Amino acid sequence: MNDFQAQQEEATSFENTPAPTWLRWVETVVVTSLFVGVGAWNRPEDPFYLNGSFPWPALAPLLMGLRYGFFFALVSSLILLGALGISYREGWVPVSGFPYVWAIGVLIFSLLAGEFRDYWERQIEKLEASNRYRQVRLEEFTRNFYLLKVSHDRLEQQLAGSSSSLREALRRLYQEIAHAQGDGLTPETAELMLQLLIRYGQLQIAAIYPITDHGLAERPIARIGAFEDIRSDDPILLHAIGEKTLVSVQSEYLQNLNDLNTDLLMAIPLIDSRQSLIGVVAVKAMPFFNFQPRTLRLLAILAGHMADMIQEQRQSPGPGSEEWRQFYFQLLRACRDNRQYGLPASLIKLTFDSRQQLALVEERMRRLRRGLDVMTELPSDDSIGLAILLPLTDELGQAAYLQRLDDAVREHTGQPLAQLADVSTRVVNEVQETQAWLSSPRGASVS
Repeated sequence: MNDFQAQQEEATSFENTPAPTWLRWVETVVVTSLFVGVGAWNRPEDPFYLNGSFPWPALAPLLMGLRYGFFFALVSSLILLGALGISYREGWVPVSGFPYVWAIGVLIFSLLAGEFRDYWERQIEKLEASNRYRQVRLEEFTRNFYLLKVSHDRLEQQLAGSSSSLREALRRLYQEIAHAQGDGLTPETAELMLQLLIRYGQLQIAAIYPITDHGLAERPIARIGAFEDIRSDDPILLHAIGEKTLVSVQSEYLQNLNDLNTDLLMAIPLIDSRQSLIGVVAVKAMPFFNFQPRTLRLLAILAGHMADMIQEQRQSPGPGSEEWRQFYFQLLRACRDNRQYGLPASLIKLTFDSRQQLALVEERMRRLRRGLDVMTELPSDDSIGLAILLPLTDELGQAAYLQRLDDAVREHTGQPLAQLADVSTRVVNEVQETQAWLSSPRGASVS
């Protein structure tokens, strides 16, 4: 393909190469002289065809004009008219006076042909210049396109820990694992969890080990790649279980890597919001580029949410509604994520004077709810309250949500939100303080 394109470019450049100046002069003189000579040989009594039906020698400047342009058409015409002048002086032409009309006509149509050729040459040069510019731009675009295509995966991994990617990952997590059959860490849920970790961490060789009453299970319940069983005394595995945190060879063990006897690259404990350990993800291989703090942080956050979902399924019914228990479970996770990873989360509490007001606002809130937002009615006999948890949302996002909610309520009821409910807001931090704020009759904004 490249050789063919090179041959085409070479042929095009050869065709567009102008003839040298000396060749143009020689060709102009020779062609004009040839036409005059042929006329003298064919018709010696009237070599310029002054009395004929067509002035054949006039073709010489016409051809030179079409081939080389205005200037060489003028030179050829002057040569032809010079030869006519000499022939008239010597009496070699059958006319009594000099044929000015013939000479002017030859000069005019030859110069017109030369100007026509020059005009279109200028147009072609403009088109060629424009085409060269577009070709350069096309090559730049093609180069940038392929660079962008090659680096797409790399950029995607660099953004893997951003809030938008984390939000999408958590949304996918709740959608897929929520439909798994069985309670607890089953092979089906473990397989779904492992597939999600593979999607966002590009794990190549990994397995999930459940935690039983007797400790770590001997066999994994889900695996990917050529995973072989590991030793129960693996130092990375023991440290991850003991500290209940993600441990990798680039963290505490980086300085003692030569003395570290391990088969693992990383161990991710599955710990819920109440610090209950239900399993461990053992990783033996993953792409080097993914083995960075941002990706490890994302995997640790996903593992915590996975453990919460497993434990939530095993919870026995207690006080309050199912919606409230789910809200409380998510609140504990948001507090833990804020404390460990600095992830923002916001709370909004609305207190109403009547059930009718609650119903009006609740309908609007459910329409505005995003995939990770959790709503519940507060289980209190003293007041009528509604709370919504906004994960991965800071104070600016909280203010934007309240503005959208106020606009929606105004459009639906004709009243501002402040007239229907007492609005309190808080950013999520410590668990005890957040619980006390939720249970208070009237919450105050806390930052």
